[in-house]
Amino acid sequence: MTIKLLTFDLDDTLWPNMATIQRTEENLYQWFAQRHPEITQQYSLNDLRRKRLKLAEQHWHIAHDLTALRKKSFSELSRELGYSPEQEQQFIQDAFELYARERNKVSLYNDVIPTLKMLKPRYRLGTVSNGNADIYRIGLGQLFDFSWSAADAGQQKPHPIVFNSLLEREQLNADEIIHIGDDPITDIVGAQQSGIRAVWLNRNHLPWPEALNSPFLEIDQLNQLPALLEPL
Repeated sequence: MTIKLLTFDLDDTLWPNMATIQRTEENLYQWFAQRHPEITQQYSLNDLRRKRLKLAEQHWHIAHDLTALRKKSFSELSRELGYSPEQEQQFIQDAFELYARERNKVSLYNDVIPTLKMLKPRYRLGTVSNGNADIYRIGLGQLFDFSWSAADAGQQKPHPIVFNSLLEREQLNADEIIHIGDDPITDIVGAQQSGIRAVWLNRNHLPWPEALNSPFLEIDQLNQLPALLEPL
């Protein structure tokens, strides 16, 4: 069948993620120190990370939704500080706005925008991500037709519901979609479980895990994709 839709992972596919998250959390910690010093007097940055991981285990029903989990972590901190309900809501709003602003300051790989501009006239383009980056705040909204996330699906990739719900949402057959991502498990296996062909973007030239079914295609630069899709 004709390919009608290309979906892309976000973190570590369109930009390097670790540096973004580290910078975001460091800036948030500095904000805590300036505005709510009781937090940084009690917790180190690593303490807060461990606290959030524990929170995800305790509240597993929202662990797939990183926005809800982040806000829950802010709520827990505000209650420890003894804030009133009104103060708590303001604290959550202010802290999350700073987090979101920093979270969406990403450094795109150089081949991202030129490649998306080449592909957009031929295909519908969408994003499928476990994270909570916002393509509109990042400035990529005009290049994509939609974004789909773990929060929308109710589970994180590679759970089959993520891509199955996308197929239902788009009213497409699996062979009309190709997914592109960097992670062998969440992206490649996740798409394969729904019958979707998956392209592994292997920028770091890592070996493919032998225990997994091979991806449909492997590339090490996103700008290789248009030519490979041309004959399909």
